[in-house]
Amino acid sequence: MRTTARRTALPHRTQRTGLAVLILLLFSPPRAARALDVPNIDGHMTDPGQTLGKGDKTAIEDKLGKVQQDTRVDVAGWILDVPESSLDKLGREAFKRWHIGGDWDNAVLFVIPRVGRAHVILDDSKRELTVPEVERVVGADKPGAPMPQRVDLVADAAAEIVRAKALRARPNGVSDLGRGRRFLLAFAVVALLAVGLSYRAKRKERAST
Repeated sequence: MRTTARRTALPHRTQRTGLAVLILLLFSPPRAARALDVPNIDGHMTDPGQTLGKGDKTAIEDKLGKVQQDTRVDVAGWILDVPESSLDKLGREAFKRWHIGGDWDNAVLFVIPRVGRAHVILDDSKRELTVPEVERVVGADKPGAPMPQRVDLVADAAAEIVRAKALRARPNGVSDLGRGRRFLLAFAVVALLAVGLSYRAKRKERAST
């Protein structure tokens, strides 16, 4: 009788185990959904998988921070482990969620997958880069190279374009954006004073005749 009881109890335990597994599968988020989530932003270079070493992370943070201060364009990056086909969708979601460029004049976000080529995400309402410039940044990536090198290549290409545009927008000889604005303001004040003095001189000339 004891042997029979044990034999009849096994199917019930198997059924309960199967039911528990089914419940877990139904109520747990799919693995792909968890993998494709956007993490919290982590400075100028978000690297949730810690692909970069501490020294590499610090170096790229300093580089991108300097670009931002010099040009008022927020250039940021994100390293992720997803198929290349998912980069645009995830990049746009991160761009919006992280408020990229919200406190600056414009923004460029580059997303680099572990396997595949980097993509560039821009604000569609005021695109900082033209199509050829985006191709230039993407073309700088070397998917087979170590990740620190890939990040440097993409960041340098984006920074070079952004810096060139910022310098063209400033008066000659002015390297700082704040100084450039002050220069333009001073120039406008001087021009207005010159117009005012000229007008007064003409009025006096007319009055004397």
